[in-house]
Amino acid sequence: MLCNEHGMDPISFGATIGTVMELHEIGVLTKEQIGTDAKFGSAAAPAFFAEITAKGEGFGREVGQGSKRLTDKYGHPELSMSSKGQEFPAYDGRGVQGIGPADATSNSGGGCQLRGYTIASEVLGIPVETEPHTAERKPELVIAFQDATAAFDSAGICIFTSFAWGLADVQPQVAAACGAEFTLENLSKIGERIWNMERDFNNRAGFTSRNDSLPPRLLKVGPTSGPAQAWSASCPRCCRSTTPCAAGIMTAS
Repeated sequence: MLCNEHGMDPISFGATIGTVMELHEIGVLTKEQIGTDAKFGSAAAPAFFAEITAKGEGFGREVGQGSKRLTDKYGHPELSMSSKGQEFPAYDGRGVQGIGPADATSNSGGGCQLRGYTIASEVLGIPVETEPHTAERKPELVIAFQDATAAFDSAGICIFTSFAWGLADVQPQVAAACGAEFTLENLSKIGERIWNMERDFNNRAGFTSRNDSLPPRLLKVGPTSGPAQAWSASCPRCCRSTTPCAAGIMTAS
């Protein structure tokens, strides 16, 4: 509520506050520096930080820079839960294997749920149900969602309408407004072309495949709670080792 009132993104803000709390708990940031006791589970701390960040006061000026700059400054870049500097939304790529590469390869700068929302399939079963705890066929799933999302966005339609509509539902609406040449096949090609053009723009701006990765924690440390913990423990190839995940999420290479 406070983020919305102040015009701040609650996803990036929340992830940044999580980083502040971790830096505080490991002793990098003191109560005196940040202005409050920022232990995990505190409801008062996020509210406090929302106010001082919006006003640009005290430590709020540093919170407003986001988790990447904050963790770089204090010597712990590995604690920023982001890709290309953009913080992740509510989903953990270790437990929902499609959202990992979707976050890592997003054209909008990094971790973004709105550029390939594989959660629809992996968690909600829309348009088809896929197993979240496996990397099998997830590259194809990510590509399909990213291309379709580009088509939805270019039509001016909220991506969450795709919980009810597919491209086959959007196509006749676009054709009615823009012309009969906007067939289902062409709409799919348009989505793919948009994605590739965005990617080309990013490449020209200096991004490479090395930027398409996830934080070390998501590549090297297994989940410690929830359904994904049991799955991780049963997998002979991933998460428990000290090397990047071999089961297919994403590596720096």
